[in-house]
Amino acid sequence: MTTWLKMCSLLVCLGLMAGCGRTRPPQGPPVSGAIPPPPAVESMPEDREEESVLSPPEVPPDIQRIHAQLFQQSKDRFEEKAYPQAISGLTRLLALLPEEPIEFQSRWLLAQAYRQVGEWEAARDQYRILTVAGSANPYQAGAQLQFNELQRLLEQFTMPPLDTQAIRLTLEQLPASGGFDEGIKKMKADGITTLLIDLGCEGAGFHSDQPRTTRAPRHLLDLQTLLRSYVERSHQLHLLVYVGVNLRCIGNWHDSPLPEWRDGTYNTTTRQVQNSRFFDIFHPEYQRFLDQFLTHLSEESVDGLVFLDDYPMGVYDGMSREGLTRFQNAFGVSFDPVRTFQPGFDPLRALKLLSRSTQPSGAPVEDSVFWRWAGWKARERLTVVEQLIGQLRKRHLTVQCGLELHPHGLTDPVRALVDYAQDAMEATRRPFSFFFVRPEIDRHSSSDQLSAIEKLRRISTKAVLTRLLPVLDDPRRVWVSMPAERGKRILPGTAGGSASLLNEFPSGIGVVHDLRAFS
Repeated sequence: MTTWLKMCSLLVCLGLMAGCGRTRPPQGPPVSGAIPPPPAVESMPEDREEESVLSPPEVPPDIQRIHAQLFQQSKDRFEEKAYPQAISGLTRLLALLPEEPIEFQSRWLLAQAYRQVGEWEAARDQYRILTVAGSANPYQAGAQLQFNELQRLLEQFTMPPLDTQAIRLTLEQLPASGGFDEGIKKMKADGITTLLIDLGCEGAGFHSDQPRTTRAPRHLLDLQTLLRSYVERSHQLHLLVYVGVNLRCIGNWHDSPLPEWRDGTYNTTTRQVQNSRFFDIFHPEYQRFLDQFLTHLSEESVDGLVFLDDYPMGVYDGMSREGLTRFQNAFGVSFDPVRTFQPGFDPLRALKLLSRSTQPSGAPVEDSVFWRWAGWKARERLTVVEQLIGQLRKRHLTVQCGLELHPHGLTDPVRALVDYAQDAMEATRRPFSFFFVRPEIDRHSSSDQLSAIEKLRRISTKAVLTRLLPVLDDPRRVWVSMPAERGKRILPGTAGGSASLLNEFPSGIGVVHDLRAFS
């Protein structure tokens, strides 16, 4: 009886054309004469039916509305140019895993917001995600273009200059406007690839013993106009233009620098801290002026900046109220120059006593505090420069930034820490494009030029070959300085002892021929 009932049920199913185990018609291609499916509905192969069953449910409509509202709020902030708020809102939205249309829109807008605030790597990462987000992504092609552009720019600012042959000259040594074109043509014919314009330490408000020429710019606007003209004409001949700046001197370009911007220096005769003619790089308001000044220079399309150290922060410098306060906040102890710099104080001798001491009381407390102070001053100086570079690259991504190092910073780091507030090895860990090694020379000495060049050769060669190159990834990240011989660069490979010294350096290293020396 049971078998008979099963057979009847099977016949009924077949007769009614309603498969008992099937809930929808097969999804094969329509036969001739049949009505095709609506164009908006794509047929789904049978092997994907199981996937549709296992896929997660769609985001509920109320959640979709919340995502749309969050996106609109972030878009409004973007249009108001409130980019940090837009970035914050879009980041929170993407953390909620919105559906694809809103996700694509959010990532595209987030990348643009990152570009506006100079977060180039973050923008590149968002573009990278959009390039692989699938064929339904309408931003894919545009994201690929933006990704390629940002990748190229990021590689450009981290890549050091190639085989730099630079002439270093002051503003006063620049050819007059009428003869500039002819002058740089001769330089290019001589193999020069780069102009390094040294702003010096005069600016608008500095009063030196030497009279200023009437041709030299006296104000920042004049300087910008001059640089703009020289940069445009140099670029037409494919010459790069770098500007050399000393952060302790830039305040002289301000029309009315504030008295509290001045650095403090300890006078060993009066045993008092007095105002210096140089400026305090630790002062927050002065740092803001530095940021504005460097931005103005970069707006004139200069190819790079070199942070020079012609006027270093010596052992008695950096004693400003701001510097001493920041040191005390960092270490919990105060630095008292009167107690430290007693008559006959020798920091190197104090270091030897400190290193030989086996007991905490074996050396004066002031000696220990002094070395904390010396190390803090050098590292804090690097931090200030690094922060300025970070702000600058948010606006001008491809500007190269080099740092001058004294050879003693490589061969005698303790002396460099005391005399120049330099920590060369720490500097190599900071985001500088290259390093400029310039031995200190006495331009008023009676020695002739050839002997001075030989002295420079010994100092620079040892410092660069044995200390700096082993810790850098490319010899192009090193520039060395040489006095220009009779106003022209020394050609490597030519006859004569003065030229042969350049052959000791590896290929690709940059050479700066200093027109200021012995001029």
